[in-house]
Amino acid sequence: MELTESNAKLSTGIDGLDLMLHGGFPRKRTVLVIGGPGSGKTVLCCQFLHSGIVKNNEKGIYVALDYSREAFLHDMLGFGWDFQKLEEAGSFVFLDGSSIRRIPHTQVVGSTLYSSEDLSFEDLIDLVTLYVNKIGAKRVVIDSLSALIFRFPDQIQRRSAILSLIESLSALNVTTLIISEVSQGDFTRQISTEEYLCDGVLSMYMLKDGSRAVQISKMRTVQIDNKPRPYAIVSGRGIEVFPNETIFT
Repeated sequence: MELTESNAKLSTGIDGLDLMLHGGFPRKRTVLVIGGPGSGKTVLCCQFLHSGIVKNNEKGIYVALDYSREAFLHDMLGFGWDFQKLEEAGSFVFLDGSSIRRIPHTQVVGSTLYSSEDLSFEDLIDLVTLYVNKIGAKRVVIDSLSALIFRFPDQIQRRSAILSLIESLSALNVTTLIISEVSQGDFTRQISTEEYLCDGVLSMYMLKDGSRAVQISKMRTVQIDNKPRPYAIVSGRGIEVFPNETIFT
């Protein structure tokens, strides 16, 4: 069946960003969200999750590797997003990968044993697969890739591991946003390996003058506006993108 505009894309939950994407993220693809500390990567991704659940009845999963559940729930309330309520309703799952790594003994999740000392890409995929199937999730956020790839100092091994992760996520038929930290969050940064492997790349910049810019540098199957556009993080609402304004650097 030929895909139509409506069923090929998912709204990001951010009107201005949807305009830049001519409708939203491509369905069942993996998008990398890159930015420095404080740029709003997690806010953008959680806005995508929350909007999908509330507006489209598309259940979501947030995989946290460096974020406690208590802090996550508290921080998201600041934007008006009650993920605990959604979790209690069975529409959302918070997967705490960081706790698995910290606990010194093996634990059982589902019917599988996991060692806390060496959570692997394979373990991560097993967990995500388990809960995608359990609740029928359509949207997944992994926060962050940086917490996993430190295990692979060799570039060839790193590329292979990231590719395996992306292919496994694609097989689940979910739309996935993967967060990646960069130390140099401006237009002069170097391109990373994962940017070549993901279906899409969305970069969030904090500029020297204090302004912020979002840029879609890649998005397979989707026509995009690839110019840097200003955005703001607004208390009680989340990310707002201004697609008709221009950033000059």
